[in-house]
Amino acid sequence: MDSGEPLHVLFFPFLARSHMIPMLETARLFSDHGVKTSIVTTPANAHLIHPLLHHHPSISLHLIPFPSTTFNLPSGCENLTVLPLHLATNFFSAVFSLRDPLSHLISSLQPNAIISDALYTWTTELAGEFHIPRVIFQVTGLFPLSAANDLDLHRPYNSISDDSELFSIPGFPHTVHLTRSQLPEVFSFPLMLGLLREAELSSHAVIVNSFYALEPDYAVHYSNVAAREVFLLGPVAIAGQPEKKEKKAEPCLEWLDEKDDGSVVYVGFGTLSRFTAEQIKELAFGLENSGEGFVWAVGSGEVVEWIPEGFEKRVQGRGLVVKGWAPQTEILNHRAVGGFVCHCGWNSVMEAVVAGVPVITWPLHSEQFVIEKWVCEVVKMGIPAWEGFKSVKDEEKVVFPATAVATAVKRLMGSGEEVVEMRKRVAEVAKLAKMAVAKGGTSNEDLSRLIDGLVAWRDNRRPIK
Repeated sequence: MDSGEPLHVLFFPFLARSHMIPMLETARLFSDHGVKTSIVTTPANAHLIHPLLHHHPSISLHLIPFPSTTFNLPSGCENLTVLPLHLATNFFSAVFSLRDPLSHLISSLQPNAIISDALYTWTTELAGEFHIPRVIFQVTGLFPLSAANDLDLHRPYNSISDDSELFSIPGFPHTVHLTRSQLPEVFSFPLMLGLLREAELSSHAVIVNSFYALEPDYAVHYSNVAAREVFLLGPVAIAGQPEKKEKKAEPCLEWLDEKDDGSVVYVGFGTLSRFTAEQIKELAFGLENSGEGFVWAVGSGEVVEWIPEGFEKRVQGRGLVVKGWAPQTEILNHRAVGGFVCHCGWNSVMEAVVAGVPVITWPLHSEQFVIEKWVCEVVKMGIPAWEGFKSVKDEEKVVFPATAVATAVKRLMGSGEEVVEMRKRVAEVAKLAKMAVAKGGTSNEDLSRLIDGLVAWRDNRRPIK
């Protein structure tokens, strides 16, 4: 970056943990590269950013009010993670009303650019009013982004008569088959789809938490969507971070210390996952009947109460149930962990990539069913938990039976030729991930190119290509 007055960039993450985490990591990268970095959020989300500020005091935090009362939301209900499902419409209406307070803040801070979550479609127009570039931050990968774009463009799902009928995406680099029941929920809201597309086509650039060697075909395919540039900065969680030598003193990690290398499967479904009591019981019995070692992060709340009576006692020594928070990154990188049952959220998939751990896919909502196709059929680093009907809609979900869970776990943790090859592939991908963010790597170079381009924009020069 040029010397002189530092570039000032305003980061505006969406109000959900899964969206905030990768953007905060990206803000850290910008700060480490000498950029004056400001983060905007609402009061009830400030505690999620304080740990970053503790380690990077040069980053500033700015709070804008969240209109809970106006939109009939409980006080403090400012994050999707704590949102009751029936209030989703109220929440998104409140989010769209943040434009005015953000506008006042931009007027006060005078940043040179804004990096905002893709869901804040209105920030492209707002940035234009202040004559600064808006860079979109995408929290998912190139494959699901390309799929969403091409599905909206060609709409092959309109020519089928049944929600379970298979269709493919015209002109896609790989032939993958989806059903209408697996389409992300946003496809039920054409207006939002249009807003997302319009904002992207008119934005300055797009940041994606991925790296070229992981999705080379889709780096090209997604870049051809429009004239805006695409910058691959991932995996942002390990970019610019020293390799951690010290170990956390967590009971679950100490439990893993006693296990053989690659002998334990980790089960974790992120912060926005919802299960029925029946599904939790089938998952528990599946893990129990698999005969394999496991660590199951169940979180808190009603899920804990749904665990079958006597389960923990019956699996004692072989299986461990972690209630509340679990150190997922440290667990996945532990030598004893050899598999990961996950919901196909992009953050979790990237953690599996970095750790070099193959996965059992169990998609639940959003673009996770599309990501499952990429994991299992394109990069081939996982297997599905269930081969039957799947749907994004809670009321249509089929309970995955214990027999299917046990079979998938035994298959992934076994020594079959398919799994041996899968482990080789994911180990190689893990090496490529570290190379991408190292000095001279593709993601490291993209970061420098993006920052230099924003400086050039500020200084009224042509952006550096």
